[in-house]
Amino acid sequence: MEPKNRKRFWITLFIIVLILTGSFKPIGAQPRCCSEGPEFSYFLSPKPFQRFQYLVRHETFFSRQLEKEKGFFVILPEDFLQSPDAKYPVLFLLHGYNFYRTGMWWKVHSPERAKRLLCEVKEEEYHWLFHEEIALIAYAMTDSKNRTYRDLEKSLEMRFQELSQYGGLAKRDYDPKEIAQSIVSHNLYPGKDLSDSFRPIQKMVIVLPDGDNGFYTDENEGKRLFPETKNGKGCDDFYEGEAFNYSLFPFLYMKPGALGKHESYFLEVVRHVESQTPYRERLLGSRGLGGFSMGGFGAVKLGLKYPDLFRSLSSQSGLLDIGLLENKWMLKMIMPEFLEVFGRLEPGQLPSSSSLDPKHIHANNPLTLIEKKGINQLPRWLYFDYGSNEGFDAITDGNKIFERQLREGSHQIPVQSFNGKSGHNYQFWRSRSANMLQHHSDALQKVFREK
Repeated sequence: MEPKNRKRFWITLFIIVLILTGSFKPIGAQPRCCSEGPEFSYFLSPKPFQRFQYLVRHETFFSRQLEKEKGFFVILPEDFLQSPDAKYPVLFLLHGYNFYRTGMWWKVHSPERAKRLLCEVKEEEYHWLFHEEIALIAYAMTDSKNRTYRDLEKSLEMRFQELSQYGGLAKRDYDPKEIAQSIVSHNLYPGKDLSDSFRPIQKMVIVLPDGDNGFYTDENEGKRLFPETKNGKGCDDFYEGEAFNYSLFPFLYMKPGALGKHESYFLEVVRHVESQTPYRERLLGSRGLGGFSMGGFGAVKLGLKYPDLFRSLSSQSGLLDIGLLENKWMLKMIMPEFLEVFGRLEPGQLPSSSSLDPKHIHANNPLTLIEKKGINQLPRWLYFDYGSNEGFDAITDGNKIFERQLREGSHQIPVQSFNGKSGHNYQFWRSRSANMLQHHSDALQKVFREK
């Protein structure tokens, strides 16, 4: 072995030992605002006695676009440290709207309570990691030991079983075997012979940004609905004067969640990940972008606006035609950030008396963007689906309009065993996560080979 390679080998071995013993704590690796309970430790600080090990990091940076500190998770491939010369594509996954921070569910009574709520319900950048369990599913999907679909389903069952021992499954959730069946038997390979060969997907670095409730869009240049945020600290801290209390009940606060330019901020996240993080030299420069609900809207919109940046797009239960949301009274009361981003505030009036800006909606509407580009057949780089029981007409109708525009049959997923009854919930999105990952793998595979 050459001296250079020998040195690299011993350095890599040393780092692996530190990680396995829990002694390696890289900068930004721990959540800054949420205390590290068993589930956090399972993913972010795995112990040697865990059967399955994960490389998950929590990073922070100061966003100049939002003028505050923001966090994001990075999920590294299993062999990231053992293969120092390997490079990977990047998949950015965007979360949905957080109703808890608006007072909608009667949770937020004070700024102090609001600060704790994000950790209690694990919303925003935490959602993909702790509800969809995307790290667990991605690791199983890239594991070369899974040679058949039956192997994959069994691997997922064992992984979810171990996760449940660390408090990783809610009491109302399905059991590990049912979750594994939902992902494989009922969605990824429905009605097929599980003894068929399974080909592991492309290994990727997965990034989970914090998008607030900003719809991944630069806000309309009108009068502000929310007071300006003064606190630039992390964890979405805010002062009492920055809270907004035009909720359905005046004693409930809403956390400001749509201030600033969230489209520009997301592009800033991409640049930061690829130029400032410790992983920058291990990235190929080929990117995928996906999301659910509000994040599905953001993924398709951003992907269509910046086609040179992203090679694959996906939307799960996405808002694909935001023109359907114009001037709905209840929407403006329970999702005032939508008004902050896309509308104008009438001074001294409740949000319901204010108006949305059709031009700003038109400029950021996925349906409009796909029409402008002349796309009338579903391209291979775009994936979307939605449930038969979403509970939101704008989501169901918007996806149906998208189907007609792309000359597609139904992408609606019916109620299946263990998939959350195809509702607007994490059980449904989790059950379709393997399909989404397979899509991005297929789209990025050619790029990976070329590199």
